[in-house]
Amino acid sequence: MAQDNADAARGLAQRFWEGLLALEPMVGTYIGDDRYDDKLPDPSEDGIAKKKAFLEKSLADRSKIDAGGLDVELRTSLDVLENGCRRELNSIRWRMDRFSAVTHLFGPGNLLADIGSLQRADSPERVEKFAGRLSAIPTYLAAIGKVADEGAQIGQVAPALVVDRAIGQIERLLSLDPEASPGMNPVKAAAEEDRARVAKLLREEVWPAYGGYLETLRRYRPHARDTIGMLALPDGDAMYASCILSFTTLPLEAKRVHDIGLEQLAKIQDERRQIAERLGFADAPSAIKAHTESGKNTASSREDMLAQVEGQVRRSWEVAPRYFGRLPKENCQVRKVEAFREDDMPGAFYQPGTADGSRPGVYYVNTGHLSDRYLHQTATTSFHEANPGHHFQITIEMEFTDRLPLRRFGGFLVGDAFVEGWGLYSERLAEEMGLFQNDYERLGMLEAQGFRACRLIVDTGIHALGWDRDRAVQQMMESGTPKADAEIEVDRYISWPGQALAYMIGQLEIQRWRADAAKRAGSSFALKDFHDRLLALGSLPLGVLERELQS
Repeated sequence: MAQDNADAARGLAQRFWEGLLALEPMVGTYIGDDRYDDKLPDPSEDGIAKKKAFLEKSLADRSKIDAGGLDVELRTSLDVLENGCRRELNSIRWRMDRFSAVTHLFGPGNLLADIGSLQRADSPERVEKFAGRLSAIPTYLAAIGKVADEGAQIGQVAPALVVDRAIGQIERLLSLDPEASPGMNPVKAAAEEDRARVAKLLREEVWPAYGGYLETLRRYRPHARDTIGMLALPDGDAMYASCILSFTTLPLEAKRVHDIGLEQLAKIQDERRQIAERLGFADAPSAIKAHTESGKNTASSREDMLAQVEGQVRRSWEVAPRYFGRLPKENCQVRKVEAFREDDMPGAFYQPGTADGSRPGVYYVNTGHLSDRYLHQTATTSFHEANPGHHFQITIEMEFTDRLPLRRFGGFLVGDAFVEGWGLYSERLAEEMGLFQNDYERLGMLEAQGFRACRLIVDTGIHALGWDRDRAVQQMMESGTPKADAEIEVDRYISWPGQALAYMIGQLEIQRWRADAAKRAGSSFALKDFHDRLLALGSLPLGVLERELQS
């Protein structure tokens, strides 16, 4: 009976993963599985109905399996499946696709950059698949446009400022020569005839399709709303509660999250003041102002900034073996954000590699608005995005090759609470690792901590308390965020409700688990072992992680 149960769980996990890859072809590209590299997801009403039926059937099959006697691998695989299905079904219930259809953030405007950086076209078969995917873009964008039009017709519309950013993003993309666009990246080393074929597809099919999508956005713009929070929508409070649960994996009320942010920000501001006084200043802003006016806090060029970040990534890699028993097989690469999208992207972000090593993990650094990219902040960002943050956590999880694919690669199904919580925890850990080289970099770390505390305040302020954009931007600037970044960040929270809550909620849980483990183990507690155990469990809902850590 126990073996039958295990076989049923394993079979379901495998079927679910294969079905998911067929529905979401970009997931396969993301992890290095190229079977669906000639396809794009179906955002049409038929596609949504098909996905909904698949998720409901998977949940029904899950309910027939008793997880009590399963080993940790199968037990947590079912946890990922169940959590992922419920998250996606909630998204479908509230038709969140009507908002993502017109967003500048990870929306259609980023598709070509994603394909260009993720997809391989280094063989005749892969070139064929790449061409097939490019040819699918017109149908994909037309379906996205129809979703946007339907949202406009019924009044379920995005804020105007989000649509304006999306319009600007597409206009900048279309201003590029197709042959100089990210769409050519996969065939840079291909045969001349293959490059010519891709260039023709971009020029004759993809660019006109994006032109049509741009017209959709312009047609949509008069219908966009002046309000920015979900509270302004019918059932907006319930929609936002669903977003909080989706991204934190915990049943938290918006007001409680807001209060946690205020509490944490007060503690962090006190830490900042103490360091500022050590530097001889009354407060942290005065210290940073003097440091910036000295000319030492900005890079002399984009290349200079990139070189400094590369040094931080290298140093963190060298120190890591003292704190981790298991490291990724390879360090990550550092690259600049492409110029056409640097105005709409955050200061830095990590793009995972593939499990087989064919594509490395990449830490992207935004070198736009260079005068606002303060160097005292770059170190903590590097430790969050690269080592020992996202590159460690995501890559180590993928390198457990004996695991079911759902557990190796399915972390995106359970939200960002552990992934981003680990990234933020890594910033504090970097101080223990001796990675910050001076008190200004420590102030940068505390600014980043305050920044994430502000996210709890601002996200809930916008979507549950009725804040306007100016108040949200001002709150971010008071934590040390430059105005250009504060505006990009606030527009991100407006576009992506609840996601920004994952960082500090996840970090606080990890810190609590570590303290509990140290208390239980007493003098035998080994931080390296705690880290290895936590990273071996990988991306799971926070409640599931706590259960497994205590088992």
